[in-house]
Amino acid sequence: MKLTVIFVSSYLPRKCGIATFTDDLVKNLEKINVNVHCRIVAIEDKKYRYNRRVKFRINQKEKESFLAAADWLNNSKADLINLQHQFLLYGEEGEFTRSFLNRIKLPIITTIHTLSTQPTKREKEAIKAILRKSKKVTVMINYAQDILKKVYQAPEEKVVVIPHPVPEIEKIDRERAKSELGLKGNIISTFGLIRRDKGIEYAIEALPEILKEHPKTFYLVIGKTHPSHQAKEGERYREELSEKAEKLGVRKNVKFINRFLPLKELAGYLCATDIFLTPYLGAEQVSSGALIYGLSLGRICISTPFSYAKEILSSGRGILIEFRKSRAIAEAVNRILKDEKLRKNMEGKAYQYGRNLPWSEVAKRYLKLFQESKQTEKNSLNL
Repeated sequence: MKLTVIFVSSYLPRKCGIATFTDDLVKNLEKINVNVHCRIVAIEDKKYRYNRRVKFRINQKEKESFLAAADWLNNSKADLINLQHQFLLYGEEGEFTRSFLNRIKLPIITTIHTLSTQPTKREKEAIKAILRKSKKVTVMINYAQDILKKVYQAPEEKVVVIPHPVPEIEKIDRERAKSELGLKGNIISTFGLIRRDKGIEYAIEALPEILKEHPKTFYLVIGKTHPSHQAKEGERYREELSEKAEKLGVRKNVKFINRFLPLKELAGYLCATDIFLTPYLGAEQVSSGALIYGLSLGRICISTPFSYAKEILSSGRGILIEFRKSRAIAEAVNRILKDEKLRKNMEGKAYQYGRNLPWSEVAKRYLKLFQESKQTEKNSLNL
């Protein structure tokens, strides 16, 4: 079956998780089925130089830009539209979502990346519009499906759970990875676009207690400042983190890698990691590429109990700690570094879980969903 899908999303070279997710999805769809043709309508925060797949651009700050894109989509002759939805991509709180969707006449399948149990008025309107206009809605954990049903009254048959996939990363020996990167000792890492809700200050506050028991421990903060954060306050958050580390006397144990790393280089740092840490502050985050990447390489993950972490770190695959508690971070890290048996057991469970979610398999589930949508649409038109 020939299938043309247009993805509305941020897109590489824009440096964000959803841009990377969409690029991976597109590449894997076209790889597993030569009859699938993927095109991109790119949501921008500034001008980028894209590859040939990008056919139209949207300025995420302008409602008229979304409406112009909807008109272009209606004339595109695509079989369906896949919307990659995060509130910030569609206005400050997703406020352009409803008018954009209402203008589109083609079948839509939406992938939801952010969701709230206590939405603002504009956020609720956005999700309601998605549920009303989409043939299907995909989320990445069962908890998100429950939220859609309980908070937004989503029909059960409309929501499909497709787990967050992981790229096929080569796992190399930890000590070899450390040596190649010039690292030594116990390595804790956090990666992703840096912003205040990542809770990195609590990890830094935990270091003095960790260093008392394990003095050769180092914390890597990997990633650039989030563009929206950069626009509002520049590098102030990163500077505050550095100042905090200096004040606590642990600055030499904290390394900031202020770049958006390509996958191969990122994999090297993850392979060198002993403990992967996500001390995020938001309880309702329903996806995390960073966390599933760490898990897929068999890293022990210590995380605050945001929604996605609670689900994927269950059954002994990681450790959940309280929000905003540096002492809890220190206790969890010290426990892991002292208990070799616990560490090996947890790493094995994490690796097994993560490696069951390769992009090649997850893309097949998206393809099946897209093909079924096209067939359903075709059948309805023939009635």
